[in-house]
Amino acid sequence: MKTMNRVANAEAAESRWNWLFKVSGLASLILGVIFLIGMVSLITAGLRPGTITGWLSLFQNNWLVVLFKLNAGFDGVQFDLLYGLNPLDIAIMSLAATMNLGLYAALRRTSRVWSMIAAVIPFLGIVLFIATEIAGRSGVMGAGLVISFVMLRSNIFGKVTAFVGILASVLLLAGDFSTAANSHSNIVAMLVGIGYMLLMTWCFLIGRRLVQPGRS
Repeated sequence: MKTMNRVANAEAAESRWNWLFKVSGLASLILGVIFLIGMVSLITAGLRPGTITGWLSLFQNNWLVVLFKLNAGFDGVQFDLLYGLNPLDIAIMSLAATMNLGLYAALRRTSRVWSMIAAVIPFLGIVLFIATEIAGRSGVMGAGLVISFVMLRSNIFGKVTAFVGILASVLLLAGDFSTAANSHSNIVAMLVGIGYMLLMTWCFLIGRRLVQPGRS
């Protein structure tokens, strides 16, 4: 009877987080869609320039896409594009912050401290980005790296999701820190490109896990 009561109490306590799981899962899925639009626009721009117009064009130049274009040597892409308060980048950082709140709720029993750190990093990144108009966006990958290592110790998301998050964060952080003004590097472009696709996949995996019913 005591065991049954403990299980019932645990399930009741967990159900209080359901709204956050759904909101964070939705934020993660939206984030994945934004990254997907950016990737499609990048491919389309190479094949048929000017094809994407209208409201979709608002989602094509997030800072990770710009990093890839800079290192790949795209014509007309300058380092100055990384400066300024790009509303798209702020939206991405806000969605990532929301996603990490849900991940904290899901993984707090595995590691409350590191899950909390991962949840705080994106918000600090937003503040830093608004203050400097250049730094802080790497907080998205930094938080992803921390929370992915926490996932390795949990069976909620699975090892595949954890390793995808780790690899995506490492590659994108390396690409971000290696990008310099007035320089092109195919190696860095490759790191950013692979990391970008992995990050997009990671967002879809997390979103699907957070919003699906019967989360264990």
